[in-house]
Amino acid sequence: MSKRRHRLRVFLTETGRIELATLLTPWLRVGSAFGGYVECRKVDLDNAYVELTLDLQADDDDTVDVKLSVPHHCIAAVLETGDFEAFAALYAD
Repeated sequence: MSKRRHRLRVFLTETGRIELATLLTPWLRVGSAFGGYVECRKVDLDNAYVELTLDLQADDDDTVDVKLSVPHHCIAAVLETGDFEAFAALYAD
């Protein structure tokens, strides 16, 4: 099992990537076979906005919890897996 702290990957719609590009650029991961995503510690889908809790690491290795609320139309999917690399390998050519 992966030792990474992040277990949730929130995949953004094309509209979401465009609307949130400036704000999420430092944390947006692209190049995945599944599209652009951000890694989150917690995701709450039960409100008017989706609340993402990002566990960010500064240059001095201190972590900072950041809560970001985004419109539901920006979220394509939420993937939770213990080992994302093993999951992605299932879809490799």
